[in-house]
Amino acid sequence: MESLGVDVKLLIAQIVNFFLFFLIFKKFIAKPFSQFLISEKKKEEEKEKILADLKQKEEDFNKKKEKEAQKLKEEQKRMIKELKEEMKKMREAMILEAKKESEVIIEKSRKQAENYQKKVTQEIDQKVKELSLKIVAEVLGKVLTPSLQKEVNQKILHSLKELKTELEKNVN
Repeated sequence: MESLGVDVKLLIAQIVNFFLFFLIFKKFIAKPFSQFLISEKKKEEEKEKILADLKQKEEDFNKKKEKEAQKLKEEQKRMIKELKEEMKKMREAMILEAKKESEVIIEKSRKQAENYQKKVTQEIDQKVKELSLKIVAEVLGKVLTPSLQKEVNQKILHSLKELKTELEKNVN
């Protein structure tokens, strides 16, 4: 090989140097770099897994939030419906109460009108009696003697008393 210009010792030294360089490179550079790449790949996978978990949790949270919002909306609708029904019942109760009060007022007014009518009727009856007595007394005074006047007056008073008792019975 020397004839080719290759020094065997140098070739062996170069092979040994290459082999040592390969071992050193493999042990101190390639292996740590490979481990670094593997650890970085694992970290990246963990990040992706965590990110996927976070996305899933976010989706679950959003779904849960939507369900809660839907429940709240339904609860709100139910409460509004209940309030409307309660307001309707209250309105009907108020109308019924107003009708009862108006009936009471009408009944009171009717009784007052009846009482007033009775009072007016009694006053008219009293006035009629008084006027009748005056007219009869005046007419009798001109036509009859005092003894006949007295007798007629007594009969008239007796008739008026009977009329009064009859009126009281009819009124009651």
